[in-house]
Amino acid sequence: MMIELTEEEREILKHAVKVYISDLREEIYKTESHETKPPLKREEVVLKAIVEKL
Repeated sequence: MMIELTEEEREILKHAVKVYISDLREEIYKTESHETKPPLKREEVVLKAIVEKL
């Protein structure tokens, strides 16, 4: 699937994802459940890859 974005849309989306990643890191750090951490860490990895593509 392809999504065409303007430069402004791309920058706003990139910023929003970076803010979410920052919040996600805090959630990972505070999570005590060993079952919950791996999916959160995977989500962080995927989101970082998306930011690189933007």
